[in-house]
Amino acid sequence: MDGFKRQNGQQFNSRPNNNRQVPPLGAAPRPAPRAIDPNQPMGQKANISLNSDHDAASQKVSKKKRRLRRWMIILITVMVFLTVVFAALFKWYEMQLRPVSSDSNKVSVTVEDGSSVSTVANTLASKNLIRNRLAFEVYVRLNNKNSIKAGTCMIAPSESVADIVNRMNNGCHDSKTITFYPGGTLESSKYKASQSSSGVDKTSVRYILRQAGYSDDEISNAFKAKYDSPLFADRPSGSSLEGYVFGETYQFTGDATAKDALQTVFDHMYKVVQKNDLVNKFKAQGLTLYQGLTIASIVERELGCEDKPTVERKNRCYQYQRGIAQVFIARYKKNMQLGSDVTFIYAADKAGVKPKVDIDSPYNTRKHTGLPPTPIATPGELSLKAVADPAPGDNLFFIAGDDGLIYFAKTDEEHKNNIDKYCQKLCSIV
Repeated sequence: MDGFKRQNGQQFNSRPNNNRQVPPLGAAPRPAPRAIDPNQPMGQKANISLNSDHDAASQKVSKKKRRLRRWMIILITVMVFLTVVFAALFKWYEMQLRPVSSDSNKVSVTVEDGSSVSTVANTLASKNLIRNRLAFEVYVRLNNKNSIKAGTCMIAPSESVADIVNRMNNGCHDSKTITFYPGGTLESSKYKASQSSSGVDKTSVRYILRQAGYSDDEISNAFKAKYDSPLFADRPSGSSLEGYVFGETYQFTGDATAKDALQTVFDHMYKVVQKNDLVNKFKAQGLTLYQGLTIASIVERELGCEDKPTVERKNRCYQYQRGIAQVFIARYKKNMQLGSDVTFIYAADKAGVKPKVDIDSPYNTRKHTGLPPTPIATPGELSLKAVADPAPGDNLFFIAGDDGLIYFAKTDEEHKNNIDKYCQKLCSIV
């Protein structure tokens, strides 16, 4: 029998196959042997190893390139950033060297001998003449301009750092031109300022000295200082300098202090007193120099003539001043109230209140008899001469009419008629 059948009918050959090896039960089948390609060159395995090394080397080179590229990007970024920062700093530095403003009003700057660049920078910055202290110092040192000379310079906010440094290096030989005004007061007149278009009283002595470069402390100390001049021979002890800062234009050296400036003014005013023989002429009117000066200050505030544009108008104005002086001198001698509106306005300025007729102040000649304690303004030369040589007559009243003319009267009745006739508008203000 060649074979037998399994239960399912499958037939097996009972003859053994000696050429087939049967793997042990459970062993994985052995892979068939790979045919050898006769065309394959010898050493293929070595070639595979060499290719792997080449790939590894290529990867290392690639990593180095990427790393280098990354550092190049970082370097370029840093350089761009630094360039932007440097450009911004240079722009800032350039801006700080420009003038602070267009203001051409000069300020006095004093450099003491041996002052450092930092000290000078601090001084300029405190007076708002430079934008930045550090920029100023850097400019001085970069440009080798450390030889700043001691002295006083008049510097305006409109000057650049370069202008300021150049002038300080060459030594300042500045002079000051200061103009005081007849009718001006030591301190700003609030009432007068309120009537001006600018809202600022530019005629006050303090304002003018401040514009000349002096600080408020320097000015206040100059107001309180003692001065050697015959002008103050009969000035009451403890009284202010009101009325003594004579209206004129003066030239001062750059290093002149506020006290020096006022001393020059007082010396000049005394020359005016001497030239016009005011001491003797005031005496002829029964007045001391101080009393004559006080009445002249009231006349000046009632009617100023120094700024009249023509000789004719100035002379006509001066004749009115003489008439006004005659009225005040007559009332003073009769122990009457002077009744001047400008005195209660001055009283209000000193008290810092709105002017009113009945203000309780020794300066208010509408309320108190006699002269004010001090002059109320600086008289001009014409008003001084008017008091020294008043108009003839016995008038006791005057008004400034709506038409710009002055009307005088001997009696109260005549005065009231003048008001009704010539002063409907102006006289209703007070």
